[in-house]
Amino acid sequence: MFYYSRINKGSAIFKLMRKGISACIVLYNDGKIVEKCLKSIKDVVDEILIVHDGPCKNNTLDICRKYTNKIFIREHKGTCEFHQAFLYKKAKYEWILKIDADEFLTKELKKNIRKLIKNTKIDAYSFLWPYWENGKYLTKKGPRKMNLYRKSKISYIGFPNWGEPKINGKIEITDYRLGHHSPSGDPTKWRTFLNKDIRWITFTQAQNYSKKITEFENFQYKEKDFPKYVLIRNKYPLLTALPFGVIAALKSLIRINSSDTKIILKAIGLNFIRYLFLGYFIFRLKKNPNYSPCKKSFWEEYTKDR
Repeated sequence: MFYYSRINKGSAIFKLMRKGISACIVLYNDGKIVEKCLKSIKDVVDEILIVHDGPCKNNTLDICRKYTNKIFIREHKGTCEFHQAFLYKKAKYEWILKIDADEFLTKELKKNIRKLIKNTKIDAYSFLWPYWENGKYLTKKGPRKMNLYRKSKISYIGFPNWGEPKINGKIEITDYRLGHHSPSGDPTKWRTFLNKDIRWITFTQAQNYSKKITEFENFQYKEKDFPKYVLIRNKYPLLTALPFGVIAALKSLIRINSSDTKIILKAIGLNFIRYLFLGYFIFRLKKNPNYSPCKKSFWEEYTKDR
């Protein structure tokens, strides 16, 4: 079944799309964990689109071919954000489910996801995304993640650590839980935070601050430049590190709803520290584009066991 959807508000341009869900996944040698994700979505989505970030070194693609033939091997970039706009353009259906290899649809969400997309007044859904480690969830009412959105209502640019698109419509906050069994476990552990958030994600983000907006793939992104806060942070990385760190800490306090005071305090502190590092990395890279926070390739170190 097809329908006509207005892409730009006030525009006379219409696009033909199919009713249903396109699942979009970016992988990097995730053979050990991806099948649980694929099994959870195969009966409720209408297509599965997969990008592998560079050449595959294990059985990841063999597993994926059991569930879809829409597999694309692209140049290795190091983060999923660089490939999301590509997948959004390839998606044929009205709704997009953006899901990672270590995520899966819980029984309740799987049962109701088709009902969610029938609501014509909602353009995106936010799900509970609790921290998990050693067979149990460490949080109950947070944090959250927006994984399901109407394709015609999103605006996205593939900048590192900007996983969620801007929604030009109404977002529904739900009590449905998105399963998330990360191999690295509790993200508030110092070792996980240092290796994953600082040396990989934050440093990769800092490396891209000096680039022009035209160097990033986008989907329906109409702005001619980055948001002002990005331009200010890039121009004054050390001066803005502290205030942006405070803002990040306050946001994490709202985002993580947990009865565990220790987890809350750790998350607040680590978010503050991450923004201090971001400012420091941007500053160092301005002085020396070849600067690196670790001796060996961080990406290889972080993914060596995959």
